[in-house]
Amino acid sequence: MNWLAHIFISKNSIDYQLGNILADPLKGRSWQGASRQLEDGLKMHRSIDAFTDSNKIVLRSKSRLGSHGYLKGVIIDIAYDYLLVKHWNHYSKVNIECFIDTFYRKANVAIEKYPGNARAFVKSVIDSDLLMSYGTLKGLEVAFQRIDSRLSDRVIARETAVGYLPLLKREMPGLEQDFSQFFPLLVEHFK
Repeated sequence: MNWLAHIFISKNSIDYQLGNILADPLKGRSWQGASRQLEDGLKMHRSIDAFTDSNKIVLRSKSRLGSHGYLKGVIIDIAYDYLLVKHWNHYSKVNIECFIDTFYRKANVAIEKYPGNARAFVKSVIDSDLLMSYGTLKGLEVAFQRIDSRLSDRVIARETAVGYLPLLKREMPGLEQDFSQFFPLLVEHFK
């Protein structure tokens, strides 16, 4: 699952939510003086990833993208956020724009006490409206381009995130079916 799902499943605490999305960029390590809620959010991120990566439905989604591929997991994570935006009303009574705006507003205040790297990452998520951008295929393409810009030449020689886009579009009905089976299990597991 990608950042929108991580925030959605989190406890309703901004530090907890921010810990949940900062786990990857901070490589699971916080800073001295970080709140307990942030630390717990970092741990939950790892738990969500472990639950997701071992799930048969998610493995089926990855297999829809072929038998090989270093980036398949990342592609599915982002595609699942796209599907969460698309089907938001099935999972939340709160309007998605309101949910994301509230998160951005609270995050802007909370990050004032965060160190530079954590603050910069969250600020870039807010400034680019990253969470809402996953709601369109164009947004997925931009996300995949961002991923490709960070890949090594060695990985790019084998595959690119953008290269998955035609296959992702073709397989979207099956991925949508997978997501609709998997996401309720994920939410229930972390209630």
